Amino acid sequence: MSERSHEIGRPLPRFDSVEKVTGLGTFAADVRLPGMLAGKFLASPYPHAEILAIDTSRAEELPGVRAVVTAADISQKVRFNPASRFHAFLARRYVVFAGQAVAAVAADDLATAEAALDLIEVTYRELPTVATLEQAIQPECPAVLHGGHAVEHAGSAHAQEIATAENHIAANQGTRSPNVADENIFSYGDLEAAFAASDVIVEATYTVPVVHQGYIEPHGVTAYWDRPDHVIVWECVQGVFAARALIADGLGIPPTNITLNATEIGGGFGGKGEGIFGPIAVLLAQKAARPVQLILTREEELIGANPAPHSIIRIKTGAKADGTFTAVEADVLVDAGAFPTGWIMTNITATLRDNYRFEAWQMHGREVLTNKASVTAYRAPGSPNSHFAMESQVDAMARTLGIDPLQIRRQNAIRQGDKLTNKEPQDMVGAEDVLAAVADHPAWTTPLPPSVPDRLHGRGVSLGSWTGGGGPAGAVVYLEADGKFRFVVATVDLTGSYTALAQIAAEALGVSVDRIVMTKASPDHAPFAPMSAGSQTIYAMGAAVLEAACDIRAVLLGHVAKDFGVRESALALDDDGVYLASRPDKRHDFSTLYELGTEWFAEYGPVVGVGSAKQRQRAPGYAACVAEVDVEPRSGKVTLTRLTMFQDVGKAINPLLIEGQMQGAAAQSAAIALWEALLYDDAGQVRNRSLLDYRMPTAVDMPNIETVIIEVRGGDGPYGAKLVGEPPMTVPVTAVANAIAAAIDRRICDLPVTPERVWQALRQNNQPAT
Repeated sequence: MSERSHEIGRPLPRFDSVEKVTGLGTFAADVRLPGMLAGKFLASPYPHAEILAIDTSRAEELPGVRAVVTAADISQKVRFNPASRFHAFLARRYVVFAGQAVAAVAADDLATAEAALDLIEVTYRELPTVATLEQAIQPECPAVLHGGHAVEHAGSAHAQEIATAENHIAANQGTRSPNVADENIFSYGDLEAAFAASDVIVEATYTVPVVHQGYIEPHGVTAYWDRPDHVIVWECVQGVFAARALIADGLGIPPTNITLNATEIGGGFGGKGEGIFGPIAVLLAQKAARPVQLILTREEELIGANPAPHSIIRIKTGAKADGTFTAVEADVLVDAGAFPTGWIMTNITATLRDNYRFEAWQMHGREVLTNKASVTAYRAPGSPNSHFAMESQVDAMARTLGIDPLQIRRQNAIRQGDKLTNKEPQDMVGAEDVLAAVADHPAWTTPLPPSVPDRLHGRGVSLGSWTGGGGPAGAVVYLEADGKFRFVVATVDLTGSYTALAQIAAEALGVSVDRIVMTKASPDHAPFAPMSAGSQTIYAMGAAVLEAACDIRAVLLGHVAKDFGVRESALALDDDGVYLASRPDKRHDFSTLYELGTEWFAEYGPVVGVGSAKQRQRAPGYAACVAEVDVEPRSGKVTLTRLTMFQDVGKAINPLLIEGQMQGAAAQSAAIALWEALLYDDAGQVRNRSLLDYRMPTAVDMPNIETVIIEVRGGDGPYGAKLVGEPPMTVPVTAVANAIAAAIDRRICDLPVTPERVWQALRQNNQPAT
């Protein structure tokens, strides 16, 4: 075989495909331990209340109940932070959202555990509920949290880290509401002058509801104290180090006393980053002195997990007659639920204008607390919110000026060196390349069929981007007895990333991918791995794997060079071993090299390589989408007929996996546009508590999603790879909304665009909306 394996760019199927489709993988609910108990938690029926007393005596006396825990069972060593959802896994004195766990039980079976919950008597004093953003920002509004709310910066992989010191406003400065947890203003240039120079100004208010990440598998965790001071945990999470830290911090356990095993994961999309229910299972298992498994129901997920945020964005944009953008002013309200995030609002506010060049801007963002479940990431967190507002505005300005909507985007798209919101220069970007690909594609150039009275047709386009994460990462590799290379990492494989990591390793070593074995390990046995979030697995962990592969290759060449008495440059490596380039028959195969490092006659130590990649410069990924819809005017029903995704991925490590990521994100983004919303009543209660009522799309609702992969140089990812999983989430939501606006000649500014909203818009007597 040649010196280079050329594994990069091959569309290989996922390594775990057979395991997944045959049911061999171990998911959270598949963990089985001798003597394992069933865990359940008692959820508060009130969105806001003071806990006056909890009587668990009747539950404890029920036959088959082995443990009942409340916040009183948490170690007094733990310093409680009332602003942390991670610390409030069991409510202390106050409950702040309906669905928050108040107590938990472990019993011989699920039926007994559920019966025990009915026997726990909790005395509440109901408090006023803050149910809406509009209510929460009023000066006289009661506080959601008790004891202050210092913003908890959890170091999420999704955080864009774009706020600068002069932009940040301390919580509550400039407002008398106790529920504004975080506030930022980003400004640049002379806003008044820029608007004065504008030939068209468009103003609108855009709302995006709370949506759930929609993963197939609910949260699940199993805990077992194998020694008095050591617990083993199996949990479906996206980050094992983060999940271990959450349990350690929440229960006061040293991290090295926790073995955290990540099970297979049935989807996460940001909603299972650290896991939020692990401490309950660990606490129950400790008290019961038995293994305990806690698996959430779908209702518990929809009520009390951590969905994506609701937002209200009031935005004003200006442009000159030739289409040049001038100014943008925005007021951003983000509903964080009952606990501050410290970053999602900043992401939404600061990225609002980063796709385009403006002469001046001012964006004012506020993260606001309400009595709802706390929010977290959902695939490019906040991007549907910000892109829906800005990309709708761009379309509206194009319509008003009579300019082609694709052309106005190409004219104003951000370029290398242009200022970002944080006033830093933009790095090399693929925005122009992506839009050029759209301009030449049949999805944009093919004429639409003409609309008729009972069937309206529309096409929309949208441009989006995401920066992603680039955290530090470590990997270890060693040569096995059969001549294969085992890479040990703690990364959670969400999307087939182990296959792409193996391709990176094989390319660096100069062997085929068949020579690579990827092994997932707990933090007990693997170096640090960043969360599988922020689209950083290939970008960050891939860099560590690449470095480890190069390290072990150097070790191999060094050993053989010494044995053969030649320089390392005289050697080559193929799929069988290391050989003298001038004499391919003079070689050490890999099994021999293993023996020379391990047997009694070993000439050197075991062949091992290490990769330790530092924080990496982020490489923005750009995507575009073209959507086509049919609208039935009599009913308002919208049918999505075509969806085409375009994305700059840097270097495509595995095009097959990338295509799957693009299609999956496109489906989720389109679902936010047309169907999904977690609905709350005026009392802060979730109304649609099952998948019968929470409308998620099925295969019947989605067209075949076409993908166009574009490769633009930039960033320092392995072999030029950029982030993949999140940029395609940013664009279909508005491409679909823009297509509907084109079809009905009205713009609907509230998501989802339901048949009712379309029907009402078509019957309004006002002028066509921009």
